[in-house]
Amino acid sequence: MGRVAAIDYGLKRIGIALSDEGRRLASPFTTVEGGKKGAAHVAKALEARKKEIDLILVGHPLLLNGKEGDMGLAARKFSEELEALFGIPVKLWDERLSSAQAERSLKELSLNRKERSAKIDAAAAALLLQSYLDSPS
Repeated sequence: MGRVAAIDYGLKRIGIALSDEGRRLASPFTTVEGGKKGAAHVAKALEARKKEIDLILVGHPLLLNGKEGDMGLAARKFSEELEALFGIPVKLWDERLSSAQAERSLKELSLNRKERSAKIDAAAAALLLQSYLDSPS
């Protein structure tokens, strides 16, 4: 069983987190630029770890009513691009409010706004991944 990578997809920035080999603990990994080349940026960031990863989660930003909005559709398209690039399963995972939760957690660390901004996306990806790891199989 390999590691799980989690992606907090955004148009400007994309947060990446990785699980440990035992799939018990999620850790923030890095943040890359989003945009049209977002999937390529993720692939480059994970290049050295590619052989260790056998599942990628992409945060699926559903609306509060549970329906898929514009960002949900964009995340779905992004996940399809990743699956084509990596050749491993990519799964969408409900991420409602994960960025807000990450922001609250980082505020508790007494980081200034610029420092929080630099870490928020990878922290949100780690929260997303931890929710997956903690979920019943």
